Amino acid sequence: MLKGIDTETFSAPSQSFRLNRKQSLFHPGDLSQSVFRVQKGLIRITKMTPEGRTLTVRHLEPGDFFGEEALNGEARADLAEALTSAQVEAINPDLINGTDLFMITRSLSFQMKRLMDYEYHLQAGELRERVARYLIQLSKTPLANINEKGQIMVSATHELLAEGTASTRESVSKIVSELRFEGLIDSGYRNIIIVNKEELEMMAEGF
Repeated sequence: MLKGIDTETFSAPSQSFRLNRKQSLFHPGDLSQSVFRVQKGLIRITKMTPEGRTLTVRHLEPGDFFGEEALNGEARADLAEALTSAQVEAINPDLINGTDLFMITRSLSFQMKRLMDYEYHLQAGELRERVARYLIQLSKTPLANINEKGQIMVSATHELLAEGTASTRESVSKIVSELRFEGLIDSGYRNIIIVNKEELEMMAEGF
């Protein structure tokens, strides 16, 4: 999350609306009429590979601006989907002034840094390391909460983990079973519980 950006005043008028979990905001090819800012929840941007697989491109947290194609009048290139229930505001790009544009640019700069880190976790190491790295990342987003035992519980399916690690659901399911057998995680319906965060972080770093 970009600290402070979500509390700053934006000059251009905006319209706030709610998205349900798994609800899409826009699809590839849609007209881009608004720039958006996340107020609550977690949004992800995905694209389809030539092989027909969904690949997660970036995550959008509270305070993040996205939909920047609207600044150039370009069609949407990717799909935007809510991973949790979310609150988003839509901004008319024609009403954005210089100060507003600076805020958007700064947000996109921070996102670019996150994206570079994300690309690293997609490409570096074996799938075990990539899955561990992605779980640690998701544990710091609105997808995570604390259960009654004080453990971090991430609302994530095997399919979501596969799309976030450039892998297949079958391969990720095998890794999840291994990590559960080793006592690093526990899993239930649409949830991954991080049982041993320290060991999982070490695995994420390749140790």
